[in-house]
Amino acid sequence: MKMHRRLATAAALSLALGACATAMPAPETTAPAVPRTWTNGALAGAAEPAAARAVPDRWWETYGAVGLADLIARAERNNADLAASRQRIAQARAQARAAGAGLLPTLNTSGGASRSAPGEGRGSNSFRGAFDASYEVDFWGGNRARAEAAEASAAGVRYDQDAAVLSLRAEVARTYFQLLNLNDRLANARRILTIAEDVLGLVETQESLGAASGLEVSRQRGAVASLRANIPSLEQSRAETLNALALLLGTTPGAVILRADTLDDVHLPAVTPGLPSDLLLRRPDLRAAEASMTAADADLRAARAAMLPSIRLTGGGGFTSAELSSLFSPAGFLANLASGVAAPLFDGGRLAAQRDAATAAGAAAAEAYRGAVLSAFRDVEDALAATSHLADVETARREAFEEAEQSYRIAEARYRAGRTDFLDLLDAQRTLFQQEDQLEQVRLARLNASVALYKALGGGWCEGGNCGGHRVA
Repeated sequence: MKMHRRLATAAALSLALGACATAMPAPETTAPAVPRTWTNGALAGAAEPAAARAVPDRWWETYGAVGLADLIARAERNNADLAASRQRIAQARAQARAAGAGLLPTLNTSGGASRSAPGEGRGSNSFRGAFDASYEVDFWGGNRARAEAAEASAAGVRYDQDAAVLSLRAEVARTYFQLLNLNDRLANARRILTIAEDVLGLVETQESLGAASGLEVSRQRGAVASLRANIPSLEQSRAETLNALALLLGTTPGAVILRADTLDDVHLPAVTPGLPSDLLLRRPDLRAAEASMTAADADLRAARAAMLPSIRLTGGGGFTSAELSSLFSPAGFLANLASGVAAPLFDGGRLAAQRDAATAAGAAAAEAYRGAVLSAFRDVEDALAATSHLADVETARREAFEEAEQSYRIAEARYRAGRTDFLDLLDAQRTLFQQEDQLEQVRLARLNASVALYKALGGGWCEGGNCGGHRVA
């Protein structure tokens, strides 16, 4: 009965002191309005958004690029940054378990032996074995809030890892396409160089016949040298890109084997953006920002609870005996049970400052989430606009290249027939190389824009990592 009265007194005192604490409102933020349709969706030629998920689980397979799926799988297994993020998940889970332990009682045990030997007489032995337990009553929910904050933080780390997987896949695809593009540009540069060398031979022949001047020969030799200088630069870019791909794969450049040689083997897929409202659930980075808000709210509740009185129950028991053989006899058993209330009276404003800091952190997390949502919508709109405009650019570039090819053929034929000036042929040759190289670059830009759109739409991610039987992250 005495123990019950003590607990009741402690609870009453806690309530009385807790009533003195000033409650503060939870941080609030205004979520950005979600558009009903994509502003640039019509530009990109997207049909009316469908309710179904727009992005395939394995979106990289829509390109039909030989070997790309194998490279992405290899990167997921071996990428060093991804491996580090997995360890951060393990760390966060352990921290969450540690925080959850605060909801449970603690139990300790101890034992010992001693011998006293006075100056005269016989000495005596003393043996003891004891245990003690303590439990903080989570009256204000502070321990629960700390556990929830740790769980939310662990969830945020998992979402960050999922976002890292999506970024890695997109980066592998972009780097692979860049390698194929550099292969094409190198092949084109070598072909144009061969053409220029043939023209140089023609001009030198014309000079020997007196039909061309030394100036024309010199100009063509300069053009050949300029075209030849482009090749080492492209080869360097290709080597650096291969090194970048090897780093993504977690290996050395010599261990990277490409199963395709040209972008001609890559199909440009049509990407349907789906509903803007679905984007909030498709992107793990947004879910991570949401988890940060949840953790900040729990931290605030824990900070408020720390300003209130705490109730702790303690108890213990043990055995003591002069003989080890009789240590656990009932006669030697001792036990105690106690309760206590502790309330902060003066701490120089430390707890209030911690509460205010938690309030500000919650407001910052809310604003960060709002900014992340706006950034996500911008990512999609930018990718949709790029998809549309680059399609127009490629159409124009292809037309310009075809006209440059035709102009070069005409200029070469007229020059051989002595019906045009050498400068016309030189200009047609230079224009042909420039237009072909620019066409290759815009082809790569279109592929990169589609990868960016896939990534902006969430890259096939869904909660739990299992979508339609495919493991996403």
